[in-house]
Amino acid sequence: MNNTMKSMQVNDELNYYYNLIRDKWWNSSSYLKLNKKKINYSEKKVREARFDNLIDKLINQICKFDINDDTKIWNEQLNQIINKFTENSYIFDIDFENTLRKDFFEITKTFIEKAKDFDEDIDMNDIGQAMRNVWIINIIQAIKEEKIELSNAVFSYSMLYPYTDNYLDNTDIDINDKIDFNSRLYRRLQGYNICSNNECEEKVYKLIENIEEVFNREKYPKVYNSLMQIQNGQVLSLNQQDEMTIPYERDILGISIKKGGASVLVDGYLVNGELSSEEIKFCVGYGVLLQIADDLQDVREDLSNEHVTIISQLAVNYKLDCIVNKLINFTINVVDDFVMQRENQKLKNLIKDNCIMLILFSTVLSKEFFSKEYIKEKEEYLPFTIKYIENLKMNLKKKFKKINNMKNKEEKMKQMFKAIVILE
Repeated sequence: MNNTMKSMQVNDELNYYYNLIRDKWWNSSSYLKLNKKKINYSEKKVREARFDNLIDKLINQICKFDINDDTKIWNEQLNQIINKFTENSYIFDIDFENTLRKDFFEITKTFIEKAKDFDEDIDMNDIGQAMRNVWIINIIQAIKEEKIELSNAVFSYSMLYPYTDNYLDNTDIDINDKIDFNSRLYRRLQGYNICSNNECEEKVYKLIENIEEVFNREKYPKVYNSLMQIQNGQVLSLNQQDEMTIPYERDILGISIKKGGASVLVDGYLVNGELSSEEIKFCVGYGVLLQIADDLQDVREDLSNEHVTIISQLAVNYKLDCIVNKLINFTINVVDDFVMQRENQKLKNLIKDNCIMLILFSTVLSKEFFSKEYIKEKEEYLPFTIKYIENLKMNLKKKFKKINNMKNKEEKMKQMFKAIVILE
């Protein structure tokens, strides 16, 4: 079978899963009855005080750092504080097994160090973006009952996110330059030896080379087929950038399904090179719900830049109450319908709770796009008050400024950097 025939076969198979997930989206109700504990005002204030106390302890511990002291003891104390945060139970009500929490924490620290080694100028937000993909892969590793680890392929694919996304989302770069970038990147993903045109391409091609060192192209063709699928999704997403459109003028949902679904499909294949039919369906669904959740998070920016998503398209003329209800129900359906080799309800609940909390936080941070009644109702499920959530990022930055003018600033900033990414 030649490469063209193989590619058509892969596309047909993926279109089958994309259509399954599309049907699941349309069949998800716009009426929502959340089965979650409501948190009253006084309990929210207690949680805010606990969270502030943890942050203050964290900053004080970072400030204590002295290069001449026993850094092993200092690190143990710092890790205890961050572990206390990641336990979540008394702040976020998210059930996180101790062993899984420890693995996530250690991988987070290792990833940040590797990212800074790869690119010392990389921005904290970019590391945070890449780190979120590592956590998704860690979740899939847990689902597949594989060792929770950071392979060079996992590191490299996750690092592709900030470099490619930032380039394609940059409104100062001409659309034709973006098309050329995508075309060259697609050929590199096909295995061609492409010379880089700029520093961004050089980094991107090096990361692809790292993946090739872990997964042989001949032995693991599905890894590279899925990488090319996400690149096809990126090409399609350029159609979202040139102008705002009305619903039904373009298949914006289809773009979200292909782009989001393919991204987590790659995550799945990077665990061990293979996925079952049930795992493919879950990865595509998980990717789509995360893509739409990201679109909700970015709705204000997308409207400003005239980037079209199913969220920004509706936000122009409608309140987003119903579509976010649909997104939460879709999230619950994707996770609940997933048939695991060994059923693990605790892990399913962890995935659902994290995703729903992400959606609810994004909702209240974009509250102008929702009815007042809807925001008031959803606030009851959040661990903090809306005012606290709205000021959280700014207040954290103010608190961490305390470190700026201190001795051993460079090492302290490095530790602060780790802490912020974990808190993000």
